[in-house]
Amino acid sequence: MLPVLVVAGGAPSAEGLWSLKPFGAREVPVVKEAGWARSRVDRFILARLEAEGLRPNEDAEGLTLLRRVYFDLTGLPPPLEVVEGFEMRKFPAVVDALLASPEFGARWGRHWLDVARYAETSGNTRNMAYVLAWRYRNYVVRALNRDTPFDEFIREQIAGDLLPPAGDAVRRDDQLLATGFLNVGVKSLGESDVMLYDMNVADDQIDATCHAFLALSANCARCHDHKFDPIPTTDYHALAGIFRSTQNLSGVETNNVRKEAEAMPLGRDGVRRMAAVKQHEKDVADMQKDYAEVAKKRNTMREELVKAGINPAAKAPAVMPKEMAEKMSTLTVLEKDVSEWQKRLAEKQKSAPTPPPVGMSVRDAEVPIDCPVFDKGEVKKPLAAVKRGALSAIPVKLAPIGPKESGRRQLADWLASPENPLTARVIVNRVWLHLFGRGLVATPDDFGRLGQAPSHPELLDDLAARFVKEGWSIKGLIRELVLTRTYQMSSSTRSEAGRAKDAANVLLWRANRKRLEAEPLRDALLALGGTLNLAPREGSPIAEKAQAITPQGREVGRRHFLNDLKDDTTHRSIYLPIVRGAQMPMMQCFNAADPGLVVGGRSASITPVQALLMMNSELVMKQAEGFSKHLGGGSVEEKMVRAWKMACCRVPTREELGMMREFLASVGDTPEGWVQMCHAVMQSGEFQVVE
Repeated sequence: MLPVLVVAGGAPSAEGLWSLKPFGAREVPVVKEAGWARSRVDRFILARLEAEGLRPNEDAEGLTLLRRVYFDLTGLPPPLEVVEGFEMRKFPAVVDALLASPEFGARWGRHWLDVARYAETSGNTRNMAYVLAWRYRNYVVRALNRDTPFDEFIREQIAGDLLPPAGDAVRRDDQLLATGFLNVGVKSLGESDVMLYDMNVADDQIDATCHAFLALSANCARCHDHKFDPIPTTDYHALAGIFRSTQNLSGVETNNVRKEAEAMPLGRDGVRRMAAVKQHEKDVADMQKDYAEVAKKRNTMREELVKAGINPAAKAPAVMPKEMAEKMSTLTVLEKDVSEWQKRLAEKQKSAPTPPPVGMSVRDAEVPIDCPVFDKGEVKKPLAAVKRGALSAIPVKLAPIGPKESGRRQLADWLASPENPLTARVIVNRVWLHLFGRGLVATPDDFGRLGQAPSHPELLDDLAARFVKEGWSIKGLIRELVLTRTYQMSSSTRSEAGRAKDAANVLLWRANRKRLEAEPLRDALLALGGTLNLAPREGSPIAEKAQAITPQGREVGRRHFLNDLKDDTTHRSIYLPIVRGAQMPMMQCFNAADPGLVVGGRSASITPVQALLMMNSELVMKQAEGFSKHLGGGSVEEKMVRAWKMACCRVPTREELGMMREFLASVGDTPEGWVQMCHAVMQSGEFQVVE
């Protein structure tokens, strides 16, 4: 934690906070073992190691590295044919193939969804379904697969609706869907206080935006100036003005909150088609009103005849008073009119135009506002209004915001500015964390004073500067990092000097062992079982189940809605439904991200419950059965070797083969015995860890 210099009567000063200082390319350090380094990154790492009297580990074995890069880039194990045909000289080509694979987007998209606090329900007391959230999820996968420059990725998620429309209709839809980032957070849809609801939504959007792109906790300044970072409460409310000047198009509503019921029409002619749908609905409503008038006259006439003792439904009497005869004649005409109106209404309803697809998005409010500062955060105690703006401590000028603009476009440009000292550092650190198991800044969501300082500040700055200069390419950054010798080191802990001086491996004298997260673990099980469906999933079980329910009834648990969700889909785990407060068992057990928070780095754990799930899960057992059927023919030993290669990407040792023979002898060399063998391999620690 850095010392805090507080300005009298305000937030702490920005002075001394490393993350707010400008960054730039650094001079590559001179190292003694220059022959070890293959890249600039290696020289920065090696220089620190040499300064501490440490030496880097030996290189990882080829197949160990192959398994590592497959899981890191795609979240899947390498296929058996790749394992058996791999040679180290092919490694750069393997990396390029993995970066070009559509599975890259599924893996790295999940990393971003953790940061975007993605979920398909609102959480809180009225946990309403977000039936359109899946479209944002799929946008993220597509954006990462096409290597959308990260500055453009930012602009799309904050202000995609305000960007110049892309020429391609699909890309324009993605610009609109990207702003789902602002909409998928936690919302108090049971809140009856409109002002409090608006401020809570803005608070979530401020928190997500500042944590995701800047790694700062600006929402701590909602009630008072930030206690540690240079964020006064006026800055918080300047941001709140931007987001309160934005209309959320979520496609969700309750009896208390109807303002987000609308959704964004998609497709080249989506706006026109939606206008036609609304016009048709208006026409039908007008016709129903006219029909109701005619039906009312008919009903009134019937009642008058009944009161006079005449049954309108029966045959008219041969003789009746003149007045009644006239009324019967009028009723006959009215009955024909009603019948005609019914036919016309039915025909009109049949001619309803097909509505366009819709998605979660936002647009500027008709009347932008400047948000007042609320005394101690109390919405009943507004003080002076603050002009819409950004964080004043960050040395980047925000473009002027017009009186009819929300300010999101200006905020997006401010966040994505090459001069912003935080944005590039934050995303480079997030990428580093996922590849090396620990960020150069160990607190990926906090670059403020309560966060940790970088372990290799010069390297972080050098990477950030070159990342910006070379076009903000996530794939380019990943490629550079996985081809370093630092990434390719062994994870062996045999070095006594390393263990003594740097037990936590902060200086990176070895590779870090990484526990497989919930999604790649589940996907690996499906891959071994031969049931994994790699096709991108359109839609969501939540959206499908909600179709038969009125919008205000789409509440988790209401009449058992969503209580029966299952994780039996064979699509990749990124496509599993995510319900706030009710995660799928395997996801929850293996530390999936809390969808109520921005999560840059997941916690890792080893618990008895995880072992019990792997032993008893119906899904795991089913995949073990499929795994056993994919071992092919040959001798017992050949099948054992094949099983180990498929699961752990290497040939088992003599001792391991002996243990497998003993196990098979105890359960029997039968189809069921091989299922149990495969089940045991799936439960092994090596299968669940990336070395």
